[in-house]
Amino acid sequence: MIEIPGYRLLRQLGRGGMATVYLAVQESVDREVALKIMSPALLVDPNFGERFLREAKIAARLHHRHVVGVHDVGRCGDYHYMAMEYLAGGPVLSKNGPPRPVSFALRVTREIAGAINYAQQKGFIHRDIKPDNILLRDDGSAALTDFGIARANDSATRMTRTGAVVGTPHYMSPEQARGKQLDGRADLYSLGVVLYEMLVGRVPYHAEDSLAVGIMHITQPVPKLPESLAVLQPLVDGLLAKEPHDRFQSGNDAAIAIARYEKAIANGELPGLDAAPERIVEDVRSAETRVSPLPAADASPRPLSGDAHARHRSDPSMGRLDQILAATDDHIMRASRVSQRAVKPARRRIGSRIALVALLLALAGGGFMAWKHQDRLRAMLPNTELNDILARAQKALDAGNLDGSEGSSARELFQVARSLDQDNDIARRGMREVGEKLLARAHDALKRNDAGLARQSAAAARELLGGGAAVEDIEKSIAALDARGTEAETLLGKAQAAFDAGRLLGDDGAVALYQRALASDTGNSLARAGISRSVDALAEQAKAAFAVADLATAATRIEDIARILPGYPSLPDLRAELGKQRDAAAAAIESDLAQAEAQLRAGRIAGAAGSAQSLFESVLQRDAGNARAKAGLRRVAQALIVQARAALEDSNAGTAERLLKQAQAMAGDLPELRAANVDLRELRERLAIAAERPVATAADLERVRNLISEADAASAAGRLINPPGNSAYDKYRAALAIDGENKAALAGLAAIPVRARAIFDEQLAEGGLNRALGMLEVVRQFAPADPSLSSMSERLANAFLDLADTRIGEKLPADAERALQSARKLSPANPRLSPIETRLRGLATPAAG
Repeated sequence: MIEIPGYRLLRQLGRGGMATVYLAVQESVDREVALKIMSPALLVDPNFGERFLREAKIAARLHHRHVVGVHDVGRCGDYHYMAMEYLAGGPVLSKNGPPRPVSFALRVTREIAGAINYAQQKGFIHRDIKPDNILLRDDGSAALTDFGIARANDSATRMTRTGAVVGTPHYMSPEQARGKQLDGRADLYSLGVVLYEMLVGRVPYHAEDSLAVGIMHITQPVPKLPESLAVLQPLVDGLLAKEPHDRFQSGNDAAIAIARYEKAIANGELPGLDAAPERIVEDVRSAETRVSPLPAADASPRPLSGDAHARHRSDPSMGRLDQILAATDDHIMRASRVSQRAVKPARRRIGSRIALVALLLALAGGGFMAWKHQDRLRAMLPNTELNDILARAQKALDAGNLDGSEGSSARELFQVARSLDQDNDIARRGMREVGEKLLARAHDALKRNDAGLARQSAAAARELLGGGAAVEDIEKSIAALDARGTEAETLLGKAQAAFDAGRLLGDDGAVALYQRALASDTGNSLARAGISRSVDALAEQAKAAFAVADLATAATRIEDIARILPGYPSLPDLRAELGKQRDAAAAAIESDLAQAEAQLRAGRIAGAAGSAQSLFESVLQRDAGNARAKAGLRRVAQALIVQARAALEDSNAGTAERLLKQAQAMAGDLPELRAANVDLRELRERLAIAAERPVATAADLERVRNLISEADAASAAGRLINPPGNSAYDKYRAALAIDGENKAALAGLAAIPVRARAIFDEQLAEGGLNRALGMLEVVRQFAPADPSLSSMSERLANAFLDLADTRIGEKLPADAERALQSARKLSPANPRLSPIETRLRGLATPAAG
């Protein structure tokens, strides 16, 4: 079983000579794809791998509703693979199916004509349009696939190494069967064959080998539709005309013509076109029994027999290109065709005879016989004929009609003249002048960034001039332009993918990619349209943000639009709407702030909707930097801390914890929050100890009384936390270890910071600065949120600075330095520090202590 990483094969959809197509799932995006896998046996010939890769590259550059999209291409081991859009409807015609309804056939033809027109504009000819390459989506719409033998529209028809014309004979245009240079009109001819087949139920020409089929395409008249479909004959004629200039000139022209038929049918102006396919088959059988097909080159069309639905389009064996050329395109036949358009009737008869002789010679003996009799044939033409051709060639040259495929261009006429007289100097000089003018046309086309015309003109100039530096220079310039065009097309493909995925902004977003494509090709209308569509999408995002009052997103999108497309027509309206909604939002915010502050004063702090907390938070969601809302939430947090302390006093640890967590979420930096959390931990410890403590005995209670008495004495003596084990703090804690709820012990602990402040004031007044410093640390430890801490630190720092000043006056720099360091730790920003430090540095010599 074939395994391609990233794909899960479900079943086979079809098999051809080159590849097999499977229905698969692209696992990365979980979508069904048609996975085309080239046969590994073909790897022996690198041309097949190149063709496979070329098909993927061409299709990937074509983004059109009626062209099958390519998602991925790669190689895994011996397998070349390509993941394409999966069209569940299959081919537009089955091998042995009946004709299609008229409305269906017209719609499909119109859609594929649009795809051909798009490919023409992008510079490609499909060259193998047939029912198997037209697939149907679930909704019935058609899409063109298989660009494996597609070529740029200025390239001559290519051949395989065996010399056979590529393509499918039943659908080849006359010029393709003759190996001539092609353009998009050849695809329209093939599409005309498909239309005929959909309408009638079989291809118009059939024989056993491709040579016969090719000659029939060249020589047989345009097939006639059954009587019930005769009203559509002009459409078939416009697609199947033998000469390209007699056909529709573009896919758009054909689509417009078809649309007119569809409109007339819809309006009831063409009754009878909805005949059942079975009736059409009967019409075809009746017509074939009345009219014998014209013979052509040893092969005749086979009439319908047996199965009326037989399609007669199985591919015959491919003929040699030199056989077809010998049968249809020797110089004598071409000279006759050109001369018939201008000479008198008698000369036309001569030319017709010459053409007939040439054709019979070609069919009977091939190219060799035509060469063998060329002198005899040339002798049959009078010199006036050659002069007439030269005159018409010069006239075409003067008129700028340099090249073409209609037999009236200067190049064609001079070539005919040379075929009549190989050494004719006028023809030789004329062809060189045509080449030089084609080269000039290529230069002009380059200036207009028209790579297609430049390439076509340069190729023709090379053929006529035989190369040269000027031709090589223009070809280099065309290659550079192609590179820019290819880069732009690649960027357009990536941009479209980004747009489809909703990635509009960023380095890999649609806008940036479209802008890079436009920078690469400043005249690229697809890139400009892509930027416009992207900005439209950004405008829709802004409107969607307005709908949900997301003004920040709306403002960002409006800024993006102004940066990308400052002249965007809807930009003023979007800005006006933003201003309007901002004013309304500001008024709503002011109202909510006033209501929140009223709720805070009324004690409705947090909880349900409408509380102070919910209103303040609602404001911040709309205006993240609102100072009033932030300050309001801090006040809400402080109120919650007050409620938590009340819960602590009631020994309700759970409620206290819940309230403190709410306060933490709103204002985690509040000093009182830290102190409350300390008290919560102590409450939990007390409750845990109390839960494990045994019932106190009389001895225990006596011990508690003694410990409290000793703790009170230690507090009165100023031994608040030192010495360890004999301090007031340790004695009170020892009492609580026995009786965790003892009120005297709890009160004693709470009084420690009060007693420390008193001792601090006494020691500061008496000059006991180190002792005062110790009491300051006691207050910090037991009451970190005490508002007097700041003033205590400043007072003690000034006292140390006074001491340092005194010691400097006494010439005691070491003592002065110690006092100065203590002051600096207490008040780093004290303005007295700098002058005293200056005085200290000014002491000449330290004094002895």
